Amino acid sequence: MGTKVFLNLYDLSPMNDYLVPVGFGLHHSGIEISGVEYSFGSGGGVFEGPPKQAPGARFRYQLEMGTFEGGSHELNKALDDLRHGGFGNSQYNLVKRNCNHFCDALVWKLLKIRLPGYVNRWADLGNCCSCLLPKQFLEDSPVGGSGNRNDGASSFLVPTTASMKRGGAKVATTTQAFSGTGHSLSGDGSSSSASGWTKSNSATKDDLIDRREKARKAALARLERGQQQQQEQT
Repeated sequence: MGTKVFLNLYDLSPMNDYLVPVGFGLHHSGIEISGVEYSFGSGGGVFEGPPKQAPGARFRYQLEMGTFEGGSHELNKALDDLRHGGFGNSQYNLVKRNCNHFCDALVWKLLKIRLPGYVNRWADLGNCCSCLLPKQFLEDSPVGGSGNRNDGASSFLVPTTASMKRGGAKVATTTQAFSGTGHSLSGDGSSSSASGWTKSNSATKDDLIDRREKARKAALARLERGQQQQQEQT
């Protein structure tokens, strides 16, 4: 009767094809629950959006973390606790408090387990020399960023175009500034357009988000009803 919790892991650099096999990599991550992905970025703070669709990052794989036995109330409380406990709109830091730190904290609250160490290993190493990095670089996230640069692109150094080898064949890829349809979970409990997400997408995508949100709420409602029935039977 529980709800499965997934880690969606993305590549922020084509170099990950060579770094990941040795336990290292530049990653963005999000936690997917009932068809909605939760993550953290500069400007927008904690935000939600469609899973596996973070433009500007290449989806690598999904990892099932476990089963969450709570309902929508417990999930919302966990998100609220994180928003007010270090993951606010202006608290992003590339090496000290990034999307991977948020996902690790959310998984801990829901399942009492931690993310694999390799997910955020680059930030642990980068923290040792963070004083040498520009402040703007540290405070603007590669995904869901505030877009403080004049050209509107993320300050993260990801090549615009790259050629990656997969199975011996070269695959040309294009990395663009982060855009899409999502919502920031603002401090007053309401949903607003997240900084770094654009609303220029077609109405079809907006309708898709609405349907997924309704499906998520329906799934959580069924979960709560099932738990209530189990409690009444016992």
